[in-house]
Amino acid sequence: MPKVSTAHKTKVKETITQAAIKNFVKNGYANTKMDDIAKTADVSKGTLYLYFPSKEDLFYSICKKSQQSLIENRDPLFKKKESLASDLGKFYDNYTDATKETLKFRMEAIAESMHNPKLRRFLIQNKRDFEESVTQFLKLMKKERGFFQKNVDLAALASGIIALYDGLYLSKTVGVNHEENKDVWVKTMMAIFFGSGN
Repeated sequence: MPKVSTAHKTKVKETITQAAIKNFVKNGYANTKMDDIAKTADVSKGTLYLYFPSKEDLFYSICKKSQQSLIENRDPLFKKKESLASDLGKFYDNYTDATKETLKFRMEAIAESMHNPKLRRFLIQNKRDFEESVTQFLKLMKKERGFFQKNVDLAALASGIIALYDGLYLSKTVGVNHEENKDVWVKTMMAIFFGSGN
């Protein structure tokens, strides 16, 4: 049997992930079956399960991709204190735009996790991964860019920032205006940053 290249595996994985997103958007998380995803991706069920043993694994992969999008969107920003408000606004616009396609079914998956222990474990792990990523970024901002006092608990701050964003994300699903949410995000984050002694 010929060896499958890493590039081919990456391409197949991405095709499956995009097919899953299409089906989750169209049918919701709970109503999407692995059969539907395999059909949309034009792969056999065996191939699908080789890459993703379950629908929960696929969802977790989409969440990780969303985290990567966050990292890509934040990296060019937050270099100087003077541009913090502007950078916070740009970040909010960029990240909400990058995740708008997944907004509804992610909320459905959170509701589904109340009855699905495996999905709940994946969501908890995703939250921990996310908190660690944000904590590391806050450490960088503190060490290299002079934000925060020495005694600030950056892990707790990361958890609070994520909770703020998640709350605004939820309010968006019920129709709260993007600009209104963005204004709350920027003002609250500015209070957090400059209320820390800067």
